[in-house]
Formats: sequence, C-alpha cells, structure tokens
Amino acid sequence: MKIGIIPHTGKPVAMNLTEELVDFLEGRGVDFQIITGPTRSNVRGFDIMIVLGGDGTLLNAARLTSEWQVPVFGVNVGHLGFLTEVETDGLFPAMDKLLSGDYQLEERMLITASIERDGQEISSHLALNDFVITRGTFARIIDLSIFVDEQHVTDYWADGVIISTPTGSTAYSLSAGGPIVEPLLECVCITPICAHSLASRSVLTRPEAQVSVRINNAIEAVMFTIDGQYGFPLQTGDQVTMNKAGKPALFVKISGRGFFQVLHSRLKMPQTWGGIHEE
Repeated sequence: MKIGIIPHTGKPVAMNLTEELVDFLEGRGVDFQIITGPTRSNVRGFDIMIVLGGDGTLLNAARLTSEWQVPVFGVNVGHLGFLTEVETDGLFPAMDKLLSGDYQLEERMLITASIERDGQEISSHLALNDFVITRGTFARIIDLSIFVDEQHVTDYWADGVIISTPTGSTAYSLSAGGPIVEPLLECVCITPICAHSLASRSVLTRPEAQVSVRINNAIEAVMFTIDGQYGFPLQTGDQVTMNKAGKPALFVKISGRGFFQVLHSRLKMPQTWGGIHEE
C-alpha cells in the first residue's frame, strides 16, 4: 500500500500529527509521501490519501484525487470537520484498520460547470459541495433564469442561487433553507438565496439532468464560487451549465458512524423535531 499525506500546513496541530503519522508508518514499513502543495499531477498513484485538516482541505483534496480515483481519508483538525472521518485521537486506531484492509469506500457525486459568454466557453470547474452565484459587495439583487434540460423552470430575483450536490446539501444550501439530502442519494439541488418572493422553494433534479443558470441582469458585480474556495466573475448574459461529473470522489469509511449521527454531532441537531417524540 502506498499512502499519500496532505496536511494543512497552516495548522501546527496538523503538522505535529503528520510527524507522528510518519513515525507510525515508518515503524510498519509502509510506503508513503507527504504532499504539502497538492496538484492534479502529484496526487496520482496512491492507494489512499490521508488528509489532515478541516473540510476545506478535504474538499480540495477530493476534487484533485477524483480524476485518478484515489480514495481520501479525512482527519479533522479544523472547526467543523463535517466531511472528515475521524478526530485526531482516532487516527492511529483507524490506521490499524486501514493497513489491515478493514474499511469501505463510499462514492460521492461531483458536479462540473461550464461558463459561457457570447456563445463561447470561457471557464470550466469541478465541485464536491456546490457552485454558488451570488451578488457582490452592494445590496443589489440579481435577475436569474433557471433551466433543467433546456426547459425553463423559474426566474429568481435574489441575492443568488446555490447548485449543490447531496454532499453539499448540509453546507451553504442548508443555511439558505435547502433540504438535507443523504450523500449517497444522487441528485442536484437548486436553492435560491434570499429570493424576492413569497413562494421560492428549492428544486431537486435527477443526477443526469443538465442544470443551467442565465444571468439576465447583473447591475453590480456577480461572483461564481466553487466549493466556497475559488471565484470567477460573471456578467450580464453569461450562462453557467452544470452536469454530473464523469467520476465520483472516493471517501474511506471505517468509523461506523451513520450520516444522521454526523448531523447530530456536527450541527447539534435535536433528537426530536417540533417537540414530538415517538416512543
């Protein structure tokens, strides 16, 4: 087994844990490599990629490794760590399981986006969580049109719109009033941000559907963001077309925690909703 290690270099706890992990792997004769600046080319050829960081570090690693179908294993040294598999104190018990082959792989849907301007593609992107189209620094709403498989769905006058995967349904989309979607239930979720309407709702589409957003009127700057990490400026007339990616991201699962257990622990969800409890 060849293991890659991607630490968050800006977090001392991640770097200290990396040193401990190196000692652990050397003691067991495991082939490994530390990658402090992950790129599409240097994450290739590993059996597992261990990511020591928060959700942001893991999002970036999962996008890069998906092309080569390298599974990622997340260790939370961040704040929320919703996507990570274990906390720091669970790393070495988990490593024993990894090295013995006692783990499963979970596929997470990715989405691609193509930005067109004047009929020409000017940019393309890949996301694990979401693509977001949002207004700039001024409080000016955006006029957006939403299409699914070239069928007009609705228009939004809003601060923006979120196009999320099931994995991203518990990120920005959830904060904007979108639904919670189990990560293995493949679909695309369209959620408006502060729509100027009394009847705005999220829309779910099948994963094979093509979702397009047209910018009808951008009075001020409009930004297109990828997993909350990168941005691309949009202007009036631009169209963003999104599809399910050809390859999924692979996550290593060993802890035995279910999706809703993670929801309860990470988001502090109540065990009962609406004050109703069933015996």
